[in-house]
Amino acid sequence: MQEDIMESIEITILSAENLRDGKKPVKRSTFVAVRTGSDPDPGKCSTTKMSPEGGSYHTWGDKVVLDRQAMQAGFFTLEVHRPTSAAKGRSKIVGGARVPVSDFLWGYVPANHLQFLSYRLWDYAACERNGVINISVRVTSPTEPFRRPEPPKKPNTVVVVPSREKERVGGGVVTGVPAVWIGRSRCTY
Repeated sequence: MQEDIMESIEITILSAENLRDGKKPVKRSTFVAVRTGSDPDPGKCSTTKMSPEGGSYHTWGDKVVLDRQAMQAGFFTLEVHRPTSAAKGRSKIVGGARVPVSDFLWGYVPANHLQFLSYRLWDYAACERNGVINISVRVTSPTEPFRRPEPPKKPNTVVVVPSREKERVGGGVVTGVPAVWIGRSRCTY
């Protein structure tokens, strides 16, 4: 049975390092957008303030609080943006990371336990690595841990086959390959 007593998740965006825009290091100020699930709507995300300094090590220290309903998708996305034009308010995604909720929710989680996590950022346009983002996560709960729901149990199935010993011929062992294994997989990894 699932114990559903988690109240919220506090995410503190600490820092990012080795950010690149193409082949060049990002020297300007940046900010981080936190999106829940796969919702691309820019109005439904939380953002940090601009990092106070540019360079190769960007820091924020901003806290974002996500409630239980925001976690139904099973992950949230961190996107590091850099402004492209201050007059228009537009920005470019420098790198992003999908953070699975199972990294800090499943199993035994003590109340208000602080975890420090780092994730590889990816440049989605070029499909290449682009730095690391450091965050801290605290799951706030009253007193009890959040536990993973138990998987449904498979029913025990027993097939009864009548015995026909008089018709049996041989007595050897049957060997073969299951039919689902005969073809090659069409997936390429």
